[in-house]
Amino acid sequence: MTSLRLVPLECGWLSTSASSVVAGLDGKVELPIPSWLVIHPSGRTALFDTGLHDELINGVGARYPLMARQFESRFTYEDTVSERLENVEVDPSEVNAIVFSHLHFDHCGGTSLIPNAQIIVQASEWDSAHHPKLIEHEVYNPADFDLGHDVLKVDGSHDVFGDGSVICVPTPGHTAGHQSLRVNLASGPVILTGDCIYWEEVLEEMLLPPFGFDHEMQLDSMRRLKQLRDEDGCRLLYGHDASQWATLSQAPAGLI
Repeated sequence: MTSLRLVPLECGWLSTSASSVVAGLDGKVELPIPSWLVIHPSGRTALFDTGLHDELINGVGARYPLMARQFESRFTYEDTVSERLENVEVDPSEVNAIVFSHLHFDHCGGTSLIPNAQIIVQASEWDSAHHPKLIEHEVYNPADFDLGHDVLKVDGSHDVFGDGSVICVPTPGHTAGHQSLRVNLASGPVILTGDCIYWEEVLEEMLLPPFGFDHEMQLDSMRRLKQLRDEDGCRLLYGHDASQWATLSQAPAGLI
């Protein structure tokens, strides 16, 4: 039987001042924007996040005027999640599920390109993403993700395929309903951290962004993921780690 596969999809880059994403850092950072394709042995598929919206091909400003003060995008048509899927011979219209880490613009922008998938999201995240004040300040934009898909709102851990191979792991703090994804590959368990942990240094020094839903909650989530790494042997794949991403993008598809 074919093994569970995990395929990294590079869906553009954002650049910004380091201090705007991690408090106290200097300089600029380049942030890869990943989507992750999970291919189950049954042939069913799931995406973890969908990357940037195709309107950002010409820059962040037109769609997100407030975010444009903070971020610059490097994003082409070839970087859209649908094109990345086509490149690995997956039809975007046949993807079965989208698991959202959270609903910030760089994680859900490509949702319209995956028209027939069921969305799996923490109920607390879905609720927060419809709060008028958070929409007003561009923390969320329902036009990115509330598009008529079937939505499964979960509360806590969730078994995506029903066989224990892919599990949603609640990691709140960055947002109210942030979740990570555990993928139990034949080579060992992997956890996609999303924005709970941007990159390795953030985890090792327990660094936090200057914003977020609840910093203490995020630290607790980071500690849980660190424990899973150190005690359970889970490999952590971070949300925006340029150095780690460089090694992943050179690997053959499905070999993580």
